[in-house]
Amino acid sequence: MAIISTDDDQRVVEAYLAISSDTVQVELSSFVATTLNLNPSQRAQLLPDPTTPADDERVLRLERIAAMLIAARNRTLQDKALIPSGVIFKQSAGDAGQFSYFIEGLIHYLSRSGQEDSFVARVRNKDEIRGYLCAIGDGVKLEALAGSILRKMFAAAYATRGSFDQGIDCFASDEILHLHSWCLNEEMVSDLQRLGERVHIIASCKANEGNDADGKPAILPPAHLRELIGGWLIQRCDSGLWHRRAGIKFLSPLQLLLVTTYRLSDPSLSLCQEMGVAVWGVPGLIYLICEYAPDEIFPAAGGHVFSVVELDKWVGMADQDRAVPEVAVA
Repeated sequence: MAIISTDDDQRVVEAYLAISSDTVQVELSSFVATTLNLNPSQRAQLLPDPTTPADDERVLRLERIAAMLIAARNRTLQDKALIPSGVIFKQSAGDAGQFSYFIEGLIHYLSRSGQEDSFVARVRNKDEIRGYLCAIGDGVKLEALAGSILRKMFAAAYATRGSFDQGIDCFASDEILHLHSWCLNEEMVSDLQRLGERVHIIASCKANEGNDADGKPAILPPAHLRELIGGWLIQRCDSGLWHRRAGIKFLSPLQLLLVTTYRLSDPSLSLCQEMGVAVWGVPGLIYLICEYAPDEIFPAAGGHVFSVVELDKWVGMADQDRAVPEVAVA
């Protein structure tokens, strides 16, 4: 065996995507050798060790394999809206700038990285949470979910009410400059008074109306994205419905947020990145639910159970105080 063939590459990719979330850390060369059943002689011929020079063909071969695995993981995240069970990363392997690639199960990686046990236990439910998100198919419910998450992240956050909302489904704000009153006001206030400018988050939600046969969400039509961008930008002026209600001023800093259970095409993702639009897709929403949802949603000891009923209750609470715009009185 003098080469690693295309079929061998595919075997390595499939083995990587099939690893358990609890797989312990393993060096990529060892993983490839085990997957392809290489004997010691074949491994030495085809794969590098920590002393192999950086320009050696074996190092370049391993770099190519690592790139394939990273691309496969990205396809799983972006194209299938699935969080893979494995991670791949590199670590320093000496003082000469050398490094090695490692593969590890996601749960094992999070635990070893110092994440709280309760959060790691919640992540075990990632596939069940994905199923919940992909089945929403209801823009109103997705708005309420986004509003519920934003309210855990920011003191002032609301889902908006009704139609004709100019495409703004949630908004939130947070202070970006905290100053004591003694340096600004004639009246002394004992507690810290928040007097600085605010950053405003304005969000739009697009729920996928259904999945195709293999569970991949549909792609968000580019026309929808262009429509949302127009709704976002108009909020800076007096004709924006949420200009007064959210307290957005002409030069207030804005963070635009797209919350969606659709997939985004590469051109749409590039457009969002170029314009500074944050995107919460299905994988991101899985993380946010694990991070911010109340304990009742993961009721079993250790967080190993995911309760759809309790998540629906939490999301439903956002409907009770949906915001309405403040319109200037003539």
